[in-house]
Amino acid sequence: MKIIQVPLSKSGIEKAISELKEYRYKVASMAEMLADRLCAEGEQIALLETADIRMTGDLRKSIMHDTHGKAGFVACKCGYAVFVEFGTGVKGRAKPHPDVAILGWSYDVNNHGELGWWYPTDESDTNPTKRRGKDGGLYAWTKGMPSRPFMYNTAEQMRSLIIPIAKELLK
Repeated sequence: MKIIQVPLSKSGIEKAISELKEYRYKVASMAEMLADRLCAEGEQIALLETADIRMTGDLRKSIMHDTHGKAGFVACKCGYAVFVEFGTGVKGRAKPHPDVAILGWSYDVNNHGELGWWYPTDESDTNPTKRRGKDGGLYAWTKGMPSRPFMYNTAEQMRSLIIPIAKELLK
């Protein structure tokens, strides 16, 4: 916190007003720096959160951040990211996302239950049940997957960084 000390006089008050205006400008410019720094940190956190998720690699490659003035975001633009985040099927229901209300997520929506289902995949999929279908495509069997809330965890960690980063920038 900035402390402004001035003598109690007309010139002292004018000096205090001048210093306050200067500090207000500094705080406003720090908001943009805070957004830039926080979102850059968030991207790195998301990459760490996904370090043990082995799929096609598209998930980690699609994590990015962007800022526009005082606002910014961290995103994962991979098509299957939502399934990793929230989980699927009976395995997802057994280990659900910490906040399924965010999207109104439901588990085992097709009522596959313990039977599971086949999904289209490619050679990079580590699922050992891969088989070629009659159409020549590659498929693997699953009962779903547990939630791995990498973006939720990233947001929680970013929230805890806001005040320390802001204090550092306002020194």
